[in-house]
Amino acid sequence: MTEPITLDQLPGPRGLPLLGNLFDIDTHSPVDGFIAMAKEYGPIYRLTLPAGSRVMVSGADLVDQMCDDQKFDKKIGAGLKALQKSVAGSGLFTSDTADPMWHRAHNILMAPFSQQAMREYMPRMLDIAGQLMGKWSRLNPDEEVNVPVDMTSLTLDTIALCGFDYRFNSYYRDTQHPFVQAMVRVLTEAQRRATQPKIAQRLRIKANRQTQEDQEFMKNLVQGLVEDRRRQGDQADNTDLLGRMLTGRDKNGEGLPDENIIAQCLTFLVAGHETTSGLLSFAIYYLIKHPEFAERARAEVDEVLGDDAEPSYDQVRRLTYVAQVLDETLRMWPTAPIFTRAPFEDTLLGGKYAIPAGTAMSVVIPSLHRDRSVWGDSADEFDPDHFSAERKAALPPNAYKPFGTGMRSCIGRQFALQEATLVLGMLLQRFQFVDHRNYQLHTKTTLTVKPDEFFIKVKLRPGRALVHRETAAAAATAAPAAVARPAVAGHGTPLTVLFGSNLGTAEGIATKLAREGTERGFDVTLAPLDEHVGQVPANGALIVVSASYNGMPPENAEDFVAWMRDPSLPSDAFAGLSFTVFGCGDTDWASTYQAVPTLLDTELERHGATRVHPRGAGDAHADFDDQYRSWHAGLWADLATALGLPATAAEPAAAGPRLSITIVNRQLANPVVLSYEAQAARVTENRELTLTDPASPGARSTRHLQVTLPEGVEYRAGDHLGVLPRNGIDLIRRVMFRFALDAGMYLTIIPNSGTHTHLPTDEQTPLLGVLGSCVELQATATRADIEVLAEYTDDPAQRAELQALLGDDEQSRTRYREQVSGPNLSVLDLLERYPDCAIPFAVYLDLLPALQPRYYSISSSPLVSPAECTITAGVLRAPAAGRDHEFAGVCSNYLASMAPNSTIFAFRREPTIPFRPPADPTIPMIMIAAGTGLAPFRGFLQERAVQKERGEPVAPSLLFFGCRYPDQFLYADELADSEKTADVRVYTAFSRQPVEGRRYAQHEMLAHQDEIWDLIGQGASIFVCGNARTLAPGVRAALTQISASKTGQSADDADTWLAGLRSEKRFLEDIWGAG
Repeated sequence: MTEPITLDQLPGPRGLPLLGNLFDIDTHSPVDGFIAMAKEYGPIYRLTLPAGSRVMVSGADLVDQMCDDQKFDKKIGAGLKALQKSVAGSGLFTSDTADPMWHRAHNILMAPFSQQAMREYMPRMLDIAGQLMGKWSRLNPDEEVNVPVDMTSLTLDTIALCGFDYRFNSYYRDTQHPFVQAMVRVLTEAQRRATQPKIAQRLRIKANRQTQEDQEFMKNLVQGLVEDRRRQGDQADNTDLLGRMLTGRDKNGEGLPDENIIAQCLTFLVAGHETTSGLLSFAIYYLIKHPEFAERARAEVDEVLGDDAEPSYDQVRRLTYVAQVLDETLRMWPTAPIFTRAPFEDTLLGGKYAIPAGTAMSVVIPSLHRDRSVWGDSADEFDPDHFSAERKAALPPNAYKPFGTGMRSCIGRQFALQEATLVLGMLLQRFQFVDHRNYQLHTKTTLTVKPDEFFIKVKLRPGRALVHRETAAAAATAAPAAVARPAVAGHGTPLTVLFGSNLGTAEGIATKLAREGTERGFDVTLAPLDEHVGQVPANGALIVVSASYNGMPPENAEDFVAWMRDPSLPSDAFAGLSFTVFGCGDTDWASTYQAVPTLLDTELERHGATRVHPRGAGDAHADFDDQYRSWHAGLWADLATALGLPATAAEPAAAGPRLSITIVNRQLANPVVLSYEAQAARVTENRELTLTDPASPGARSTRHLQVTLPEGVEYRAGDHLGVLPRNGIDLIRRVMFRFALDAGMYLTIIPNSGTHTHLPTDEQTPLLGVLGSCVELQATATRADIEVLAEYTDDPAQRAELQALLGDDEQSRTRYREQVSGPNLSVLDLLERYPDCAIPFAVYLDLLPALQPRYYSISSSPLVSPAECTITAGVLRAPAAGRDHEFAGVCSNYLASMAPNSTIFAFRREPTIPFRPPADPTIPMIMIAAGTGLAPFRGFLQERAVQKERGEPVAPSLLFFGCRYPDQFLYADELADSEKTADVRVYTAFSRQPVEGRRYAQHEMLAHQDEIWDLIGQGASIFVCGNARTLAPGVRAALTQISASKTGQSADDADTWLAGLRSEKRFLEDIWGAG
């Protein structure tokens, strides 16, 4: 066996005594030297400097190992350490990962760098970009442009305006702003100190004094910004970086101290502009040297931007070839060219280099990006096609690292790329670049690297007449006059409405109850249960609305339920409190139906609270609306009586809209309303799984989607992916037609009398954004909805038909079930059926529940691809009973429409039960699925295949799968391979083409009961995934039948046996309701 190579044995240039390789590094352009040394000494070499030795790495295989956040962490390099000591302090980029303040700041600052925030920054980015365009367009023909200087002014002004609402006004000055002058001197000195011995630093007395003065000037300017923002109080716009830092809190409720805020501001001002200015400078250089690529980029700009002087957010996103130019520029010259890592433990890097724990190793990113094992023979050539969709998708995960790696990668990546794409697109739209000096590239390094002394001339493109879009409303469209909805005189009785909800149903009910409480004069608090652990009010009333998930509490109720179960909770903890509970559930989960609401109801009473209204229970597979109405009927009267309130507190407020809406017609980008802490994820593959034409009669479409997860998001086999859908444009058009609305309109929604609403309020919001992303347009109309429609219907015949659906008699209930809930008629369907109904748009919008995420079982394993996951979506599209249009599932059709490289907003959710492959691969698995219920088992089998390939012992497994036809057998080829790679035997049942009478998966189970019983005897875990109404009962019956047959036990004993498996977590169901 070859002995490992130690640090002392690494190749590298010979150094001088005491000084080491100090003179081998050009302090003006050290990166050029690092690249040259990588070519001479190979993928890893060592430098010796007065400040200590430095290991330099550029081999793709070595860097890939260093990017493992479980084994390596960021090391603050010499340059960043010098910056930290000068102005940046404990900024986001200059802090250690172990620093608790870094974690707090990182969590708080994620929101202002979200996709939603990028849309909001566009007007300010356009403001500064327009100033650059104006300057260049007014140049005389013989005047030069100092590209790096102008790009520095652009990017510094942009981050200052977007991040801190401050204007340096660089393009309106003859000289640079004093802050910029001080910053340049500080950065130059920080670069110099990075390579100097400490004794030399101390001897530079004049330079040290100047640096100290510059640091104080920069800090004083930022401190003034912070103090000025604090003085603005509630009048301040706190949606930018500075506002988030001043007002943001982490999950523990802790904010950032002012000292850290100042450090963060300085870090963003310095690092946030340097990288982008270098990127744009290098990009212009490469386009000048490669006119063929410049013409391709300009052709795309002309097609996408046309004559729009101010591109929209969506237009910038469509500049895909311009983005390729920028990606390739960052490959050739990443402007932050070094990142440093250190192993947590002694590590054998690349199987042969012995690296002690804590050793700083610097990745030379330009050399990494030119590794021929990744980029081939064209590694040293500039070619944007290196980042074509196909080639980019095929890149190894850690071969391209212009923004660093892992959780310490650049938080402002989206900001930088959006700004660069916008500016480069606008420049190409307007100008031709002239290389009058025949510039030859040489670089200069401060904190970052950029071209040195790079001058060009520019010419306006002939015949370009650009049009400025309307940025303000030409006129406001009058909305129907709002009818006042006066509230009951406020009596101020505290009413706390708490909810536990994963899917949004319980939260929606709680929000409605909170509205009703406000209208009846209560002082209402609305919140998730977990926000009131230990803080339930001592008096007043409490309404709890909660769901159960396989008997477990929702994610936002876990801590509250644990607190209620705590034996140390005093028996009189809630004395004096009046309460009631409503539970959301589904009897398909009969054994755990209403488990959590029942527990909450019992424990509240057991600990001193007084139940003043009976617990209500809504069953998703019964007439949920009727059950809720029955519970709701006496709610307010019971609360008023128990609390000694006047009778008016039990009466609803006067009829009329609760919202006032101003509609403004303005063509601007449509911001996406993000919730659930979802992040942007990229769809990289979207293909049909069924073999028949999905458009043929009776055919069902099932899509396989591969999704690249946001950086830092991890998952496990068995997890769910929550997807935030958007209503389809056809559905939105129906609403706009019904209310005579235009797609360019904006809404300003103002809640009246403290009304609680899930809609965006008090700011102009695009109509398409609200209808597309905020509300459920296809939710089944409730009786309360129909009652409102009847109030606004003057035609006697139509009003009578609506009122006939509202009665409490059995005939009325039957009519509602048959005419509304059965065919799933929405409020919109009813409005189209009853055209005389004159309901105002504000009232209609208020009726609609919030648009909820849809959850899909992840159908892959992170052992195969940790950065990507797949989901399997059955596309719901069918004729709508009694209507002249199709019914289309909101999310499934939204996903089906996603082209590769489309963005969705999604988040990972763990299952509430341990629905995962056993941690011990020697435990057998029995998996039963129907339709898309196969999804998680694909991930389970991928996991077993990888484990087997690694040489781990893997137990045999069984998979029973049911679908209608053989051509709907999902992943058939993959499963055939899995029989070899994952030791699984697959049995199928086709309900429309049965074999020997075996129509469903449970029939196949009975036909192979010997194999099942054998694996159960070996300790197998049994997993079921599919429809709760069809698959799950049949599987349970088959298992109990098998047990009774093999043991001779009674049916009751077999049921007890199955219940035992469930309690041991060996029988697990991930099932969903019908419809």
